[in-house]
Order: sequence, then structure tokens, then C-alpha cells
Amino acid sequence: MISLRGNGLIAVDKKAAQVLFLDPDTLETLDHITGMPVLPHELAIDHKRGLAFISAFGDGVHGDNPNPNHFVTAIDLMTRKRIADIDLTPLEAPHTLRFGPDGLLYVCCENSSALAVINPETRRVTAVLPTYSCNSHRLTILPRRKLIVTENEEDATLSVIRIGDDTVRRTIILPAPVAGIEHLPDEKFLVVTNAFKPSLFLMDVDAGELRQEIALKHHRKAAQIVRLSPDEQWLLVIGDSEAVVTLISLPQWDQYPVAVGNKPMDAAFRPDGTTVIVANEDDGTLTEIDLVTRKPVRTVKAGSGCETLGFF
Repeated sequence: MISLRGNGLIAVDKKAAQVLFLDPDTLETLDHITGMPVLPHELAIDHKRGLAFISAFGDGVHGDNPNPNHFVTAIDLMTRKRIADIDLTPLEAPHTLRFGPDGLLYVCCENSSALAVINPETRRVTAVLPTYSCNSHRLTILPRRKLIVTENEEDATLSVIRIGDDTVRRTIILPAPVAGIEHLPDEKFLVVTNAFKPSLFLMDVDAGELRQEIALKHHRKAAQIVRLSPDEQWLLVIGDSEAVVTLISLPQWDQYPVAVGNKPMDAAFRPDGTTVIVANEDDGTLTEIDLVTRKPVRTVKAGSGCETLGFF
């Protein structure tokens, strides 16, 4: 086993179907891998093995993906080489992928109403877990509780699956369709983005009930992505095709807007907790935000249009 923590930054350039390797300090592009399976969307990093796993969703978008793909690609972060395309067939449209506390990789396969379970050592699918929704686009994993929760967008539901059990534990009904999901540090609550208006649903995991709806004060449109910082001090909320993100301090829930580029898609927090970097897909740029001042410190060009990125 090797550990590459702190040595690099990888970005998935969806528009150009390529992977970028960036200098983590200057954000300069150092290398790239072209010709990725169409179209690369999200990534998960295996720090122990020095690998990145990248899902190929297809050439469409959620709800309109006429040619779904069925691959998860493994990238060697040390050699910067594409080493395997894991075929998920018959599962289709892999999107969000996250590692569980058991070391296995769980992948939302939207068109197939299921999660693929991948062993990162053998790079093979070892199980298929049904979600009972063809709208399962994203997921979060509660590691201490060994729970997987998928957000089933237009269904306005969450599927709760216990790791080690092949069945859905239960389905949580939401007040409206949703677009993103994250769990809070105590793992008692989920934060889910309302797809109809700029607000967040704070959901009680055990009761399966809405505890609070939190208005996003600085957004005009519904938000999409929500991310928890590694130090558990910040929630980052990213607007859907809106050039603004909101930093929410925890546990105070104070909201701080930050202007970014066009169509921000996702972000990565620096491991040292100093900044967060937002990928602006339509601009082909990255905006780095200082978490102390809550202001942008720089915007740099990176590829044609990145969706996701991560430090390794």
C-alpha cells in the first residue's frame, strides 16, 4: 500500500472527456489523459492504493441520457496512467461513487435503479444493490453508521441501505424533488438540496422526517451540490447554473455568498482546511476561495470544462 496524500490535484474535464493533473500549489496543468469513456463525470480517490476511480455517465444529463455508458475507469495517480476500464454491464449510467467504511466502492447506476459495488483491489463488481429508483443520481455514505443514502431526484425520495445488507432498509419521503445530498458530522441528519427553489431540507435519518427547511438567502435559483469540508466546519452549497456558491458555517449555520464562474459544478477542499476550489464548467476555470476571508483568491484556466476534482 502507498499513500499519496498532499501530493497532487486531479480534475475531471467532462467537456473534453479527459483527466487533468494539476499542481496543487499553482493550479497549473501538468499532465492529462485524453480519450476517456464518454462522458467522465465524478471521481473517488483511493488514497491507500494511489488510485482514482472515474465514472462514465454517457453523453447526456440526468433525465436525458440517450446513450448511457457502463464504465468506471481506474487511474494510477503516481504514473498518471489509465490502467483499467471496469465494465459494469448490464448496469448503466454510473454517476456518483464513494468509498464505504468497508473499503469497497459504491456507485450509483442511474438507469439501472441500482448501486454497483466494486472491489478496488480486484477492480471487479462484487454485488449489485437495488435502490428501486431510476432517478438515483447521487449518494452519501455515513461511515460510522454503515449506511448508504441515495437521493432519488424526481421521485422525491431517499433510499437508505445498510452496508452488508443487500436490501433497502427503508425509503424516506421528501417534501419535493431534490438535486444533491450530504450528511452532517453527527450522522443524525442529512442535508438535501431542494430542486424547486433555493433551500435545503434538513432530514432526520432515523425518523425519516423533515426537521427544518433552510432558505438559501443569496441564491435566486435552486441549488445542486452540497459538500461537507473534511474538518466538518463548513458546508458548501453550489447553485445550479448560477454563478454563486454559499459557505455555511457549522454549527452556527451562518451563510456567506461567494461569486464564482459560470455553471459551477463541484468542488474540493484543501486537506489543510485553508481553501476550497470550485470547478466552473462553462468557463473552463477553477475558482479558489479562502475559507478565512470567504473571498476568491484566484481564478485559473483548467481544461475545457471540469465537473469534479480532488486532492490526493
